[in-house]
Amino acid sequence: MAPKSKTESKKADAAPPSRRSGRLAGQDASKEKEEVGSKRAAADDKPALSSKKAKSTPASKGAKSKVTSKKASASAKTDAIPESSEEVDVEAADKAEAEADEAADKKELASKKEKEAEAPQGADPETDGKKVMKLGDKLPKVTLKDEEGEDVEVTGLAGERGAVLFLYPKANTPGCTNQACGFRDAFDEIAELGYDVYGLSRDGPTAQKNWKVKQKLTYKLLCDPESKLIKRLGAFVLPKNTKRSHFIFEKGTGKLVEAKYGVKPADDPGNCLNFIKAHQK
Repeated sequence: MAPKSKTESKKADAAPPSRRSGRLAGQDASKEKEEVGSKRAAADDKPALSSKKAKSTPASKGAKSKVTSKKASASAKTDAIPESSEEVDVEAADKAEAEADEAADKKELASKKEKEAEAPQGADPETDGKKVMKLGDKLPKVTLKDEEGEDVEVTGLAGERGAVLFLYPKANTPGCTNQACGFRDAFDEIAELGYDVYGLSRDGPTAQKNWKVKQKLTYKLLCDPESKLIKRLGAFVLPKNTKRSHFIFEKGTGKLVEAKYGVKPADDPGNCLNFIKAHQK
């Protein structure tokens, strides 16, 4: 048999594959396509999932902020709830009690100062060697200050009009305030009888004025820090004490017609008024 030519050999090599091998090749190609498609689909799904996560994040933050807002609102509502009437009543009662205690302490301190400044009724007076005034005497030549700091000539207090001088240990203390307010209330009636009223103590002008304004006193307050007039009236006791007392100088003559020591604050104004009424009959 004659050998094949080169052309025939090439044709043999280039012969088409068998049907089976063709089917296998087709199946492999299909698998490759499917795998590529799956990879592409997976790649396409990843951005979508990331997008969903990105979208879901603000929503969750919004939900948290809403919850926080609701909690804050609830807290504000709780804070805005007014106290019960019982709590308010208790607070008011505690405040009133504290104020009452403070007032009581101040009053106690003032009473202590008043007692320290008041001389006993039976104590011997100190006059610096000068005579104590007696009934029938006229007011001495002494210059004092009033609550405004103005000079007052004592000799001119009694003459055409009579004068009532009441002495107290210390301004703005309980007993002295009781006494002073009594003269304030009786002032108009005493004035109608032709008598003027004067308060006298060792206090300075500032203390006297503050007290006068506070208690709405309607007459002058005389300041005698050196006890010049108080000594002449026999109401000064060492070391620096004043006897609670009153002195009435007659209308028209200016003479001393009544001198009382150790008077009681509440009774003093009424006793002076009664004496003047009886004296004028």
